[in-house]
Amino acid sequence: MTLENSQYTVINSHINSLPMLSWELIKKLLWNLDKEMLEHMNHLAQEYNWHFNYFLDSYSHYKGYSIVITDHNFKIQCCSENIFKMTGYKSHELTGHSPKLLQGEKTDQNSKRLIKKATQDELPFNTRLVNYRKNGELYGCEIIAFPIFNGTSKVSHFIAFEKEYFV
Repeated sequence: MTLENSQYTVINSHINSLPMLSWELIKKLLWNLDKEMLEHMNHLAQEYNWHFNYFLDSYSHYKGYSIVITDHNFKIQCCSENIFKMTGYKSHELTGHSPKLLQGEKTDQNSKRLIKKATQDELPFNTRLVNYRKNGELYGCEIIAFPIFNGTSKVSHFIAFEKEYFV
C-alpha cells in the first residue's frame, strides 16, 4: 500500500522550501494550554532548539484537540490534561509510554503501517483509527501530526493533535 492510495493523508508534503518556524512563534498560536503542558513544551523546545518545517495551519483549527508530544522514538513526553476525557488516562500515566498503549485488536493495521511510514519519512499526516480507553472501550481517534525539527534539521519530536470521533 502506498501513501497516495490510502485513507492516510500527508499534509503539505511539498513545502520543505519554506523557512523553519521557531518555537517562539508557534507557541504564540497555542490556545489555553494548561500551565504544566506549556512549561514542559517550553523546556523541550529550549533543550532541542525546536523548529517546524511545516506551517501548522493556524493552531486555532485544533482547538478542542488533545496535544501529545512524543520524542523521535515515539515515547510520550507530555500531553495536555484533556487527554483524560478521551482516553481515561491522566497525562502523567501516558508519559514514557508509546501511543501504541491505546491500540488493540480492532486498530486498523494499514493505518498503523501508514503512520509508521509517514513518521519514518518525517512527514506530517492526518488519519483516523480505532483506539481503546483505559477501561477497554473503543473510541475513534482523529490524529493530525507534525514532525518537530531541532537546530540541525533532525527530527527530535512529533506533535499530534488528537480528537475523538464517533465510530
